[in-house]
Amino acid sequence: MTQDCSITLSIADENSGVTSCFPKGIRVTEAELSSGSGIENVSSCDSPSMASAPLSEAPWGYVHIHNKQVELFKRQVDAYNAAHPEARHECFVHYSYKYKPKANGKGVVKKLLPTINGLVFLQGHTAELQQFLSTYHPQTHLIKNCSTGHPAVISHRMMQPFMQAITGHPDNVTFLRDPFVKFAKDHVKLRVLTGLFKGLEGYIVRIDRDRQLVMEFAGYAVAIRGVHNEGFEVVEG
Repeated sequence: MTQDCSITLSIADENSGVTSCFPKGIRVTEAELSSGSGIENVSSCDSPSMASAPLSEAPWGYVHIHNKQVELFKRQVDAYNAAHPEARHECFVHYSYKYKPKANGKGVVKKLLPTINGLVFLQGHTAELQQFLSTYHPQTHLIKNCSTGHPAVISHRMMQPFMQAITGHPDNVTFLRDPFVKFAKDHVKLRVLTGLFKGLEGYIVRIDRDRQLVMEFAGYAVAIRGVHNEGFEVVEG
């Protein structure tokens, strides 16, 4: 996964015609449907359905850890989980490929390292995660969703394909600098009908000369590559 700080709104809005930028395999129910605001926000608090979900399906939150402390933090969480299996919090680290010059100065070395933000995801309901962090990591706090002001809550249904995408192809997932709301302009909101991200919604946007699926993820705009052959439908209303 990479954090792309070079994306600008002018690039994101490069597609002037909504119907001409749909990827192969798309199914459009109303080709002339205007995009509207169509903003899909992550819930700002655990819903009743989330609260009753088993541990394996509990939602996720996330924290920022300094890169040099990420591996230590993960080991500490893993140790806690081993000692408290009944109250465990799965830990998932956000990695990306980094390119560093070789020691001899000839060429570069590609390494998979924690991102510059040190994103670490923890599974659990917001109140439980806050209690866990307060007790064991008092200097660490859940990151808030910038659009709600509350700790970000990511459903397990959304987190699963996100983790699979990162694990299999880290370079296919990019955190964008611009907020998700900006990508609604001149784009039709679509629902994915096939593949890993089936059921999720977002916009097809041209980024780095490639049409990518831009979704809202915990207050971020996240671009997904490799969706050209998936089926889509317009989200009506």
